[in-house]
Amino acid sequence: MLCTWNGSIADELGVPCVTFSVMGAFSMLAVRHLADEVGNDDAVREVPRFPVPPIRIPRAELPNFLRTHHYSFINSLNSLQADCFGLAMNTSSDLEKPYCEIYRRQGYVKRAYFLGPVASLPLPAAAAAEERKEKDKKKNKCIIMDWLDSKPDHSVAYVSFGSMAHAKDAQLDELALGLDASGKSFLWVVRGKEDWNSPKGWEERVQVQDRGLIIRAWAPQTAILGHPAVGAFVTHCGWNSILETVAAGLPVLTWPVFFEQFITERQVTEVLGIGEPLWPDGAAAGLRSERNQEHEVVPGQNVARALTGFMGAGGRGDAARIKVMDLAAKARAAVAQGGSSHRDFHRLVDDLMAAAAAKRRTFMHPFSLSRTSICVSLIN
Repeated sequence: MLCTWNGSIADELGVPCVTFSVMGAFSMLAVRHLADEVGNDDAVREVPRFPVPPIRIPRAELPNFLRTHHYSFINSLNSLQADCFGLAMNTSSDLEKPYCEIYRRQGYVKRAYFLGPVASLPLPAAAAAEERKEKDKKKNKCIIMDWLDSKPDHSVAYVSFGSMAHAKDAQLDELALGLDASGKSFLWVVRGKEDWNSPKGWEERVQVQDRGLIIRAWAPQTAILGHPAVGAFVTHCGWNSILETVAAGLPVLTWPVFFEQFITERQVTEVLGIGEPLWPDGAAAGLRSERNQEHEVVPGQNVARALTGFMGAGGRGDAARIKVMDLAAKARAAVAQGGSSHRDFHRLVDDLMAAAAAKRRTFMHPFSLSRTSICVSLIN
């Protein structure tokens, strides 16, 4: 979706262009509507023309182009979406119904298709069987899964901030101390800071107590989220991670880092109700982070307090878990045979086939599509 030149290339080749959004409908619409308020420098912005509940975001948490009023890139994206054959999103109308409806009826795009959550898509039977065999072969060698297998249900906090966001060492130190002080077991994936040296004696202490596992490389996130030992996900609110945690039915503690992640945090905590901010005091003060440049370090005691309050017996995470389990069922239904995303996928294929047939009849253009080629190109 971030490649604004692909529409013109598709036009030159005489083929339809469908843009694929890496953001959800909620965040995409919020960015679009906020960008319409040119010159608004209010300390707290309310997203205009949005469904209930009203969404208010401190100006300090908005993407940089909205704070500086440099709209050329978002305007080019909006133009691309308007001119293309259609817009596909990794979401479902069951998950984001009022926001999907706005895309369908407001004329922002010619056609809208809601195809997700992709994380919930069922594998073909043969591929799934092969995957199970491979998992069985590697199970005894998989450090992560073996470690999780040894933990009680819902007892582990999974901590990961994706592959693009990087924290400075001081923040990693505070996070480490907070995880330790929480008394909760944790699985922490540290990406992009493989050379970080944890506080003296910390790593040895949590390993001896068998309370923590630190992974300094890629980790199988969907498998981790789906493990019964995991009780909460401390996440940066990247959209793929949110969809994966919804598919797994897992509540979240939010720690957004940059771009639309602060907007997505509002959706997760205020609209869906499947989690809460890890550092609400910092949010109230506007002290939040950007990629590679934290304005304020989240104190370790705040991390510990959030985890114990959210994951403790009878804690606030229980209500969030009930809500996210309901969303997980809706996500599975959306991608199942006859579900909303399943229908939209076939509608997309049918629309492309019809466009190809019309082009051949009208212009005798050599462009042709088969149902198989369309499906393969979308999946890949």
